Amino acid sequence: MAGFASALAAGCATQGGDPQATTVEVETEERMESESRESFQALLALLHEISDEWIGPARGVTTVEHDAIAHESLAQVLWGALEFYATEDFDKPRFSPIVTPLRKWSDNPDARYYFTPLRGDGVYRVRGRRGSEVYLNFTLHRGDRDGAWPSGVVADLKMRDMHFEPDGSYEVVIAADEQPGNWMKLEPDAGSLVVRFYYQNERSAAADPTTVPELEIARETDGSGPTPAADDATIAKRLERVANWVRSKYGYQVLSVPGRPLPGWFSSTPNTLGRPEDWEAAKEGGGWGAVDAAYSAGPYAIGPDEALVMEGRLPEGVFSNVVLWNEMGKTEDYRDRTVSLNARQMVLDDDRRFRIVIAHRDPGVPNWLDTAGRERGTIYWRHFLPAETPEVATLRVVPFDEVVRKAP
Repeated sequence: MAGFASALAAGCATQGGDPQATTVEVETEERMESESRESFQALLALLHEISDEWIGPARGVTTVEHDAIAHESLAQVLWGALEFYATEDFDKPRFSPIVTPLRKWSDNPDARYYFTPLRGDGVYRVRGRRGSEVYLNFTLHRGDRDGAWPSGVVADLKMRDMHFEPDGSYEVVIAADEQPGNWMKLEPDAGSLVVRFYYQNERSAAADPTTVPELEIARETDGSGPTPAADDATIAKRLERVANWVRSKYGYQVLSVPGRPLPGWFSSTPNTLGRPEDWEAAKEGGGWGAVDAAYSAGPYAIGPDEALVMEGRLPEGVFSNVVLWNEMGKTEDYRDRTVSLNARQMVLDDDRRFRIVIAHRDPGVPNWLDTAGRERGTIYWRHFLPAETPEVATLRVVPFDEVVRKAP
């Protein structure tokens, strides 16, 4: 490192200290060719393709604002792909947060999600300890080991079926052969493990450092020593997985082709919601749904002086919340805006009925969801282990002044 710094300083000195000066002519050698270079160039080509061909009218991007947030989302998906795959080692798995307050797609301020790629062989042990979450789930996906879109669920382990020690600690074993205690069956086409934690706290859990869970994973090894340093083929494969993940995640979920069939619980009509449906019953399309959740979602569209009134009944259950996403399927900054409401935060009447107002500015009434000025976006409901079938909430557009609380 010192040698590099000295060489850099010497180079700057020859240019009068100006880093923008013309480069000194040096004798050049033929460029090295490697599998890693090829994979990296393919990744760059994919990013150019997405920017030049995907982000545009053919996929519904028709405004400067939408174009801007589409490129922001692409950068964030790339960020995630690099964290998950650029240095992955299937013999030394580690959990990474899928989304954070700054890196987002399909995110939820009341949840924490963790991801690790894995192989379909061997034995993995996950250790953790219960915190303040009201729901915990482990989902083993298939078909996505090389960064593709998951094709289905291999196994899932629900909190209600888990054994916990008196201090809240637990161990989950992932293996092909049945194990005592908390066991998930591993199959050859398994590719990733997702762990979900949901919270019904007054403060958004994803922005609260006290909710970071104790969670680690290890793969059983023969103890023969450290794994070899990554060679050209290994690094090339990692970069290939990065590109695959960007292509599948961005192209299938974040900015999909118009006309792709939506699940029944996701309305395509502005200002209407799909009827709540259990993801377990509709998971054939793959993806990252939670097996215990009933979802209901749909697009919203309101003008600058309009509000959207959403009314319905919140079912009894382990967890419920509603989240606003922008046109790219991600929240605005929930560190200083109310873009979601969970069952604890929501003001309900004696029959658990709610009235939520979606508006660009504060109307001074309970249950306001802040659009951050986005006139279009998505409303997304989650109900975990509801004790009754959730009803679909109704929506109506009204003048903003109609919902403003008047001073006495």
